[in-house]
Amino acid sequence: MTRETADALWGADAVDHALRDPDPEPLTRDLTQELQRRARTLPTGAFRAWTLMQPWPRFCTIVAIVSGAVRQELEHFDDDNAEDP
Repeated sequence: MTRETADALWGADAVDHALRDPDPEPLTRDLTQELQRRARTLPTGAFRAWTLMQPWPRFCTIVAIVSGAVRQELEHFDDDNAEDP
C-alpha cells in the first residue's frame, strides 16, 4: 500500500493529521491481519467506512499501515541498526 492509496481513501489532510498523532494504537499482528482481511474482502467504500468507525488511535495506525509509513519506519530502523562490516 502507498501514500497515494491512503490519500485516495481519506484525503491528504486526514492522512497527514493521523500520521502526526503522537499516540497511535500499538501495531499488533491481530490488527494487521484484520486489516488485510477487510482490505481483501470489502469493496473500497465499505473498507473506508469500516476504518472510519475505528477509534482514533486505531485509525491512526491503520493510516500508517495503508500509507506505507510503517514500512518506511521499519526500513529506516533497519538502516539505523545495521552493523558495520
